[in-house]
Amino acid sequence: MKLTCAYSSIEFTVEHFPGSLSSRDIIHPVFQFPQKKLLSYLGDWGKSNLTPTDSYLLFLALLNSTELIEWRTGAIRTARTDSLVASHLENLCKSVIKLNTVTDVSAIFPHYVIGQDTRTLDSVDTWIQNWNDSFTDYKAGKLKDIQGRDEWKKLNIREVALTRLICSPHKPISSYVGQLAEWAAIAGSFPTFAMKNPHTGLTLSCADYWKYLIQKCAHNEALYAIRRADLTELLEHCEEHISHGTRYADKLFELLRHALERQRNFLGLGDLDISVSRFAILSSDSTAETANMKALIDSAPDHEPRSEEYPNRIAFLKAKMRWEMAKKYRTVDDESEEIEE
Repeated sequence: MKLTCAYSSIEFTVEHFPGSLSSRDIIHPVFQFPQKKLLSYLGDWGKSNLTPTDSYLLFLALLNSTELIEWRTGAIRTARTDSLVASHLENLCKSVIKLNTVTDVSAIFPHYVIGQDTRTLDSVDTWIQNWNDSFTDYKAGKLKDIQGRDEWKKLNIREVALTRLICSPHKPISSYVGQLAEWAAIAGSFPTFAMKNPHTGLTLSCADYWKYLIQKCAHNEALYAIRRADLTELLEHCEEHISHGTRYADKLFELLRHALERQRNFLGLGDLDISVSRFAILSSDSTAETANMKALIDSAPDHEPRSEEYPNRIAFLKAKMRWEMAKKYRTVDDESEEIEE
């Protein structure tokens, strides 16, 4: 039998009886899970083991578990829904465990209605923030007594456990960078137009290319092959489209920003003295990037580097990159001179 969930508007199937039915009294079984059970799925979500539909149902079930939601109609999925869920599920879980610690019946937190104007969940970040603000005010009053302080210690332990479900602070980012890239693609609504991977020549979507870049950022030796302009564009898109303040968001921005800095140092730009460059006299409107690039080319070896000439692979790759950049510039410069002649 096919059923339509009154809360999620998702059609699902049950066995042993044919037919179909749509009713406000029928909901998906996930909405009947205990809150503790729902929170346990955050680990699967953090490992990208849940489908977008699974994540959507989990998000709505957690909203429902707060008992602060009135369902006047079912929520609907839009083009932004998967991004909203990915961006705010972590903060929703944190709010849920906070609200769950409040046993004072006199405490009042904001209630929200899912109706025709709110069924897209576009305002859900505001709901979560208001719950957090109200809880902070409630906590400030409770901290005046000793018993209240003990309650917040227990709460901190729960929040630490929740964070570890997503990604342990003791695990290297390279061990879960694949999951981080998948999350970023959903939360940041990465574009899906087709393009060629400049490193492999294969055709793929922009989203897949950006996920490829994120994974490369976790490995130092792979940084030399990443085009700096592509990495900068990726970071700018993420900063514009992904909300800050969650564990995954913080890790993503940290990874991309450090990758840009490590790439700069990898190429040796951080060690170059542009004041002694014999390459060219800089004009007053030259950018720092231009100055660094000129210094990098000026420091290139006179012949193509060979691996046996260098103490390690990193040193060899640095030298080879400088030599290739200098060779490319000399080719462009020679062509410009021929045109002028």
